[in-house]
Amino acid sequence: MDRLTYKSLIDVEVRVDFMRRDSTTSLLLTGVLCVLMFSFSGLNLVSTSHLALDEEEVVARQSSSQPVRIEISSEVNTLTADEVNLFSAELYDAVNNLVSGDVVWSCSNGSITSDGMFYPWSSGSISVQASHNGLIDTFNISVTAGVGQSLQITSLSAQALAPVSLTADLLDARGNSKASSGVTWTIDGEYVGVGSPAWTPDDVGQYLVQARLYQMEHVATIEVTAGSPYEFVFDTGMQVRSGSSLLITPRLLDVNGFEMNVTEAGNRFWEVENGSISLSGWFFSTHPGLWAVNVSAGNVTGSGLIRVVPADASISQVTVLSDSDVFVAGISYELVAMRTDSLGYTGTITPLLENFSVTSGGLALLDGRVYWTPGSMGTHEIQVNDEGVISSLSVEVTHGNAIDASLELETNSLVAGEQSTVAFYGIDVMGNEWIVNGSLTLVNGNSSQYFSSNGYATITPQEVTVWRIEGSWYDLSTDTRFESVFQMQSSPGNLAFIQLNGEGAVLPADTALYLDPKLYDGYSNPLDEVALNWTVDGVDATVDILLSDLYWIPTTIGGHEIRANADGIFATVRLTVVAGEARSLVTDFEDGITVSAGVPSELFIQTIDAHGNLAPATNVEITLESEYGMLEASSSGNGYWDFTGQTAGSYTLDFVQDEARHSIPLTINPGVAVRLISTIENLNIDQGDTVLLRIQGADAFDNIVEVEPENTTVSCTSGSSSHVTSDTWELDISTAGNDRSCNILWNGLLSQNFFDVESVLLGGAVGSTNTAMGLGIFLLSLILVTLVVLVRKANRGEDQEWVEDEFDDDYEDDYDDDEEDQLLDESAETKIVPPLLSDELRSSLAKKAAEVGVMQATPETVQGSSGWYVDVSSEVQYWNVGEDGS
Repeated sequence: MDRLTYKSLIDVEVRVDFMRRDSTTSLLLTGVLCVLMFSFSGLNLVSTSHLALDEEEVVARQSSSQPVRIEISSEVNTLTADEVNLFSAELYDAVNNLVSGDVVWSCSNGSITSDGMFYPWSSGSISVQASHNGLIDTFNISVTAGVGQSLQITSLSAQALAPVSLTADLLDARGNSKASSGVTWTIDGEYVGVGSPAWTPDDVGQYLVQARLYQMEHVATIEVTAGSPYEFVFDTGMQVRSGSSLLITPRLLDVNGFEMNVTEAGNRFWEVENGSISLSGWFFSTHPGLWAVNVSAGNVTGSGLIRVVPADASISQVTVLSDSDVFVAGISYELVAMRTDSLGYTGTITPLLENFSVTSGGLALLDGRVYWTPGSMGTHEIQVNDEGVISSLSVEVTHGNAIDASLELETNSLVAGEQSTVAFYGIDVMGNEWIVNGSLTLVNGNSSQYFSSNGYATITPQEVTVWRIEGSWYDLSTDTRFESVFQMQSSPGNLAFIQLNGEGAVLPADTALYLDPKLYDGYSNPLDEVALNWTVDGVDATVDILLSDLYWIPTTIGGHEIRANADGIFATVRLTVVAGEARSLVTDFEDGITVSAGVPSELFIQTIDAHGNLAPATNVEITLESEYGMLEASSSGNGYWDFTGQTAGSYTLDFVQDEARHSIPLTINPGVAVRLISTIENLNIDQGDTVLLRIQGADAFDNIVEVEPENTTVSCTSGSSSHVTSDTWELDISTAGNDRSCNILWNGLLSQNFFDVESVLLGGAVGSTNTAMGLGIFLLSLILVTLVVLVRKANRGEDQEWVEDEFDDDYEDDYDDDEEDQLLDESAETKIVPPLLSDELRSSLAKKAAEVGVMQATPETVQGSSGWYVDVSSEVQYWNVGEDGS
């Protein structure tokens, strides 16, 4: 069915409106509309008021339609066995609309939940199936092996002298395998290579192969066999009598000559030049002779010879033509065969040279005769083939006359701690050696480790040294003297103990320790390098130490134990690892420190090395100038430091040790005040002025210390004082004169200020002189105005007497005031008389006053009480001091 669009609905509506105009078709329209409404009742018609007629069509879907197909979707096509994947499936009806319904999930391998979450097991192509009411869809996803958890050797077979690539697979948590790379291989304890190295076994048998990757390891046994069958090889000298049988068993070899089971070639087919042979290899002889026998199995073949001798009573025996039963090496002897035929006749015959064989010496053909020259001493065999009859003879060969003599060591080497024998040998022309009765003399070596006897000497060395023995032998048979010298350096014995570097050492964590293993035998002789196994704190560290060229690099502080062992011999060093070079610093005042000037404050400072190890800092310096503060080691122990501030303020305290730097905020507050400082801002003071007095304390480093107004006493001879704010007082200057002073007392500290006060009009009662003059001008103007008024009144003749009386009273008052002031001045001059002081006493008191900043009392005055005082200018003044010091 075509999809119903918004535009088609509008067209239908227009047509319906047109048809409604025709009354004859109204019934037909009604029927058509009913059919349309019934057909489209399942569709959801979507329209908006602003939708244009040419916009995208809106699809009406039926949620109640039956699905006709199911479709699986997935974001990935491949995943590892360690991962999971969420599949989704959608149901579609006949018009490709999505419909709802339950989906049943299944998979060919692994597990899948009801909501489509797939958990793989094995690697490979996995089919995931979704079904709904008979509808089925299948999705093929490729699963690969996950992260390797273990290692498995896959190359477990090889052929002798044939290169084989060593391979191993990584197995994930579910046993899925994938090829590995970077694997380290060893076979029978010998390093082979990395990756997939080619290894060529030298011989058949079993080999122990070890594969290692990171922390994974696998050990397996490789079976090395012979290669592919190459040829059959028959034994030489096969012989059988006529009419008898012989089981022939050839050997099956590969191309390199390694033997294998003869059955590995398969079924064998035989051919024989004369006689017959069964499939199992039984040969049945007929006619005497040397016959060829062939065997084949596929393309593997072999040939041999079998001799058939007559079955009659013929006898042949090889014989040496000599009267002696003992034969001397180097001397030639004739060989013959003693033959007896079927008629009983016996005689000598010389077979062909090639029919003879000997186990010692050589054969030669001379004038038709065969001669044998014995070589090595001992029992040997002579064999001859006399026309198919083989005979042998055992003979005893002794040495010939000596042509040389030699001192020889019976063992391969002279090893400390092991007994070795040096024998005196005579040597004949064939190279045979035998012990002779010669004398041996020790020339160089330790005589306590040497024992001599006839023809030999024993040495049991203990140290590595050069041994020299001289021998002398006189051969009576040839009337010849032989001399020989033996000289060899003894070698160290077996490993007895190991010495390592670093015992009891204190090692920084960022410093490598060269272990420097020294190996010695039981007699303290140094040994060459021996492969050692290493453990650190009980954990195998052989690979790490070997790759580091016998250096051990610590990472953690504390006590450690390093152990080396080889051949059952152990050596152990115990050492202490401390923090390495400081890379950073840390304190117990990371948020900042506040100190008082002159008061030491303790800090704990630690270093941090490259591995994060902490240790007390013992060599810390600061970049702050010494005038601001000093850092000194504390008596509390390592890492504790005393910082003493000097100049108050806020700073950054930088610590430095080696290459490490660290900073913390620093605040230095003033210390305890040791003196009092008072200053008057205005030096030109007039009577009646108001001046400011600033009072501040100072500590031992001249830092300003705020005074406490409630504990501060200010007394001035120039007038009263009052506290304004903080460190400021206000002085009301009411008394004029030279050497006016202010005494300030705070916390037991005293400060004095001396100053001069200029007198002004009216005694400063109205302020400065300018103020007084202005006020006087104002008063004169007022008086003048008053006089003008009075004159006018006088002119009127009114109140004349009153004016005169008033002026008389004013005159009398002024006169009385002048007399009063004169009397006071005269009484003061008569009461206060300064003492007479010598110039030297005045100078010494003035000098002391300048040093301490306080006027000094004269001899008749007690310091701090009322009396006469000398200031810094040597002037004598009288001070009236109250009980409170004011």
